[in-house]
Amino acid sequence: MRINIRLIGRSAVALVAMTSLAAAATDLRLVDAAKNRDTEAVRRLLKQGVPVNASQPDGFTALHWAAQWDQADMADLLIRAGGQVSAADNYGVTPLSLACTNGSVPMVDRLLEAGANPNAARVYGETVLMTCARAGALDAVKAVLARGADVNAKETAEGQTALMWAAAEGHTEIVQALIERGADVHARSTKGYSALLLTAREGNLGATKALLASGADVNEAAKDGTTALVVATVRSHTEYAKFLLNQGANPNLGPGFAPLHWAVGVWDTYLSDFSNGITNEDTEWSAFGGLPKAERLDFVKALLAHGANPNARTQRNPNFGMKVKGGNGNLVGATPFLIAAQANDVAIMRELLARGADPNVSTNLGTTPLMVAAGIGHLPGMSRSTEANALEAIKLCVELGADVNAVNKNGDTALHGAAWRHFADSIVQFLVDHGANMDAKNKRGWTPLVIAEGVFTGGNKIFSPSTTVLLRKLGAAPSPPNISRVPEASDDEP
Repeated sequence: MRINIRLIGRSAVALVAMTSLAAAATDLRLVDAAKNRDTEAVRRLLKQGVPVNASQPDGFTALHWAAQWDQADMADLLIRAGGQVSAADNYGVTPLSLACTNGSVPMVDRLLEAGANPNAARVYGETVLMTCARAGALDAVKAVLARGADVNAKETAEGQTALMWAAAEGHTEIVQALIERGADVHARSTKGYSALLLTAREGNLGATKALLASGADVNEAAKDGTTALVVATVRSHTEYAKFLLNQGANPNLGPGFAPLHWAVGVWDTYLSDFSNGITNEDTEWSAFGGLPKAERLDFVKALLAHGANPNARTQRNPNFGMKVKGGNGNLVGATPFLIAAQANDVAIMRELLARGADPNVSTNLGTTPLMVAAGIGHLPGMSRSTEANALEAIKLCVELGADVNAVNKNGDTALHGAAWRHFADSIVQFLVDHGANMDAKNKRGWTPLVIAEGVFTGGNKIFSPSTTVLLRKLGAAPSPPNISRVPEASDDEP
């Protein structure tokens, strides 16, 4: 019987304790006061004995809010009352992390003095040092380092270090400070990115010089072969890229294509017209549509002068985002000359020729420079250049001996490419005048006239009335009445 009484007594004590904890957990008056930046209310509630470490359902405490709003007096009150300076919310965020996000050195110092953990990390491993480095708070970085922060810690999502974060944001002084405290300039993320590769995204010369002076290799590459020169080229940092070339960057290295392949082309992506802000390695390349026209030829000359191979062939499509406004097609095996022909950039085509480019090399699919100049690989009805520019590129290809009736593995000819375009009548006329076969059928059974009359792609019917009239006038055979105008799912990209 005595045992039962003891058990009941213990249960009663436990119940009282649980009730007290529940009451404390639900008393959010102090948290709300801090959230509302009401320092006097915080002072009054603390005097009343309201629990200082009560937290919201997400784990945010009053001290979190004080750090979030950079309320120094409020933070002092909470710390003196026993506020846990290293309390973490459900995502691992501590008051110190919030102070670093704000770049508030006084708040960082205050929390560190009170015993905040300088190596605290969020759920995915983002340390307070990384947060300070990203925010550009140099003095906060120094303060956290002085308290023992691990300068080479890596976050778990991407395996990046504080040095990488500072480099990616272009914070030169922080890059230098981290290096002085032993940051590893050779450290790599899970995808093989180094601080130098991330610095190249912004074209930050100061940070780059600091990294190179500390032993970073100008030709170091990510796992896919991407180098700083590739990054700089894709990001259109041409002057920065020239600096890399002068530091010994190899213009023939890359992730299945070289900087020259990108420099000569026009790359239309979902983001090329809307945003230049990229913060994730996976989308590093998605925002850019090629070098500005005014910079393209000069930079191509710089690459060639530093040994870029004018006849290098791509091992993969040099595209880092879904193409729009003209596409790019299948460019595996393409040379810089072919890509320049696709961009209808005659000045660059001639520069490549002067440097020894072979104008007769086709892609692995058998697509020739003439075909892409005419329109093969362009999205139906869309073009990256004017009809006049395209015609000049086509004329140059023909002058160089291109076969106007060459056929790729899809059965397409240059005239098929012209039929895909709108405003291409002068191109059609030129090709026919030079012997193009108007009745050539591709593997879908389509002639140029079938395409001009209208075919379905992407759920839309693409057609060119003026080209239809011209081809019929020139004597193209009538299209079969029941021919399918929908491409097969198995068709190769042209």
